[in-house]
Amino acid sequence: MKRFSVRPLLAAAWAGTTMLTSAGLCVPAYAQQAETMRHYDILAGSLAQALSRFADQSGVQISYEGRLTEGRTTSGLRGTFVPKEALSRLLAGTGLVARTPDARTVTVVPATVGRLELDPMRIQTVAYADGDDTGSDTEDQTGRDGSTIIVNGQSTTIDKVAGIGPWGSRTLNDTPYAISVMGNEQIRNTIARDLDQLYKMNPVVQESTPTSVFGYPAVTIRGFMQTAGIVDGVRLSSYTYGLSTEEIEKVEVMNGLSGFLYGSGNVGGVANYVLKRPTYEPLLTATAGNYGGSQYFGHVDVGGKITSDNTLAYRVNASYANGGTAKDDQHLKKWMVSGALDWNVADNLLLQVEGAHTYWHLDRVDTRFYTSGLDYWPDAYDVEKTYTPDWTYNQTKSDRIGGNLKYTINDGLTLRSAYMHKTDEREYVIIYPIRTASGWSTYNITKTFPYKTVSDGAYTYLDAAFDTFGIRHKLTVGGSWDTYKELRRTVGNVQGYKSDGTIYSPAANVTLEELLNLETPVFPGDPGPLYKSMVATNTNVVIGDDITFTDTFSALVGFNYSTIKTRAFSTASVQTSGYNESALTPTVSLIFKPVEGLTTYASYMEALEAGTIVGNDETLYTNPGMVFDPMISRQYEVGAKYALSEGLMLTSALFRIEKANSYQETGSDNMITISQDGRQVHQGIELTLAGKVTDNLSVTMGGTLMDLSIQKASSAALKGKEPTGSAPLLAKAFVDYTIPGIEGLTLSGGVYYTGSKYYDSANLYKIDAYTLVDLGMRYRTEALGRPLTFNLYVSNVTDEDYWATINQLGTPRNIAFSVRAEF
Repeated sequence: MKRFSVRPLLAAAWAGTTMLTSAGLCVPAYAQQAETMRHYDILAGSLAQALSRFADQSGVQISYEGRLTEGRTTSGLRGTFVPKEALSRLLAGTGLVARTPDARTVTVVPATVGRLELDPMRIQTVAYADGDDTGSDTEDQTGRDGSTIIVNGQSTTIDKVAGIGPWGSRTLNDTPYAISVMGNEQIRNTIARDLDQLYKMNPVVQESTPTSVFGYPAVTIRGFMQTAGIVDGVRLSSYTYGLSTEEIEKVEVMNGLSGFLYGSGNVGGVANYVLKRPTYEPLLTATAGNYGGSQYFGHVDVGGKITSDNTLAYRVNASYANGGTAKDDQHLKKWMVSGALDWNVADNLLLQVEGAHTYWHLDRVDTRFYTSGLDYWPDAYDVEKTYTPDWTYNQTKSDRIGGNLKYTINDGLTLRSAYMHKTDEREYVIIYPIRTASGWSTYNITKTFPYKTVSDGAYTYLDAAFDTFGIRHKLTVGGSWDTYKELRRTVGNVQGYKSDGTIYSPAANVTLEELLNLETPVFPGDPGPLYKSMVATNTNVVIGDDITFTDTFSALVGFNYSTIKTRAFSTASVQTSGYNESALTPTVSLIFKPVEGLTTYASYMEALEAGTIVGNDETLYTNPGMVFDPMISRQYEVGAKYALSEGLMLTSALFRIEKANSYQETGSDNMITISQDGRQVHQGIELTLAGKVTDNLSVTMGGTLMDLSIQKASSAALKGKEPTGSAPLLAKAFVDYTIPGIEGLTLSGGVYYTGSKYYDSANLYKIDAYTLVDLGMRYRTEALGRPLTFNLYVSNVTDEDYWATINQLGTPRNIAFSVRAEF
């Protein structure tokens, strides 16, 4: 496989800055200056005591009024940081911030926005053991006694921290990638039943297949659809079945190639789903409401210490929803229970475990649409309607268990390791309507009996911090691994029969009313035993160096030796196809901060990508189960991030991504053929503005403009065409405004535009652009001395009919409401 010529140059640059590592380790790793990195071990507890320990360990003088720390606690701090970041983490959730009048003195004062001190408000403390990136981004926190304190009403973009694979936790403005963070507060405020709502609001993400189609979220980033994801930093190659909004603390979306960070796949970008973690102060919230239609729900979130010395802490979330959705005659039942446990084995060793079980069952499923004999693609149908009979359904049961370890060996060495296992059991009866010139038709009516997908993922990284002749390094070595198995039934899809015992033939040229009332089939056939139909494994051996040359100039340089092994098997357990390919792929990022508040960067990344794997459905595809060869994808990116104020950030990125082109064609028999030919080239610009404009006004807005094309295709008909399903233009804006003079009342709203996209590889049929509008209102008050929040949110206010993808409809107007009590 061809290698990019920049690799020798990158290797030389990296070697040149680290060849004196052994000599550097022999000298003191940290100078006695305020801007150098130090290791901190500060237990959770009294804030006054914690600040005293911080002063001892950092050598920085701290000044504050004694009244400010009375009754306040901190979640503690463990790890290696520069003092400024360490103190910021130590003060997180306390309502206090640090000011620096000189290089060696810090003053702790109440949190402010600009020159305005925030109004007092009462909130519930949710403290985390070590200030890690898996902690809460929403400062919905206060003393246990419920006393009124000054707090920063909500976390802003500038303060947020994201987990970036082998690089670990980094603040967004110090990260040379385009990253956005959507927190639990956003989930609550929009009453999000699933993650589709969050992705719709993200200004640089294109809405994709609704969760109601397959039971998992899908999203298009920089023109490439993504369906797999990262959970708590662990890559899982399976679809993200089983993830529930009630258990998610935040979603970190990285736009662009992520090969060095997480291995193959996810060319356009990747989402890291960060789960809720144990709290070290009592937490109890209860929420009840309606997700839309007649679908009522309840959710309880509880956490706290198990032992008084902070050795053990826990978090439990449980939710239940049942009822009709906003679509005609569609019914969804789902429930979830999840738990997490922290064990602080020692001051420098933290073990965390978590697990969850979810159940998701949808009757009268949403589906994919096709056409036959038409020379056009139809306008979007009525999104309020369902287009499948009442005997169709889709069901998934998911079980997940995971754990991670964080071990600070000494001032210069830290070990990070994690493992996750997930099993999904799926079954369904789905029809795929085909629009013809004289009505509606279907494919064969079959049932997929319960089958399983099994996913395992793990990583281990060792971080070493040291200096070489005044150049600071954080060298990371380690690797990640994940595997995905499908356990299918030997018979596969079981043919349907009518009640009289005759074969259930596909519907042909029927009316919509007849389609929706097709006779209920029976499936008497034996699906056969489970067999291993495919196994896919990704391994990554990584070495990377986070190099700080000066306060204004730094670099991230790394290499990933990536291996993809894929095998497909027959029902007789004979391998029918597969490959085993490896490649050494580099990444390099240069970061320059010319003035305070401004970060500029340039980055290059390669990734070994798995070839397209065709779905194993012989009733739908002409080449079911086919596995295409892997390939190398590349990305070039330059960007800038500018803090307009303490709470408002402007970001921009120019990018170019090159990837093998995959497309589908439908034959005269309505069967689909998946092919791979040529290279997709996506290049464009992204702009975002996010944070607090004023004390009362928060915004999230921006968009993407792309030039999309297919190049180097063997088929002349594909050259210069745009890839299917990708909208070259996105523009979105969301505002959240607290009404002055009406205490506790907040109004919100969003407008989201998605441009047109091509349906077919020949670019003959174009799917219309669409604009969605959301409106929300919430009111925060007290009842019996406890915080109470009433919430109303209406999505797709105008009830716009639109195609979310090239063959799947969007979601209708949905009116959701809830009430949340904090105890």
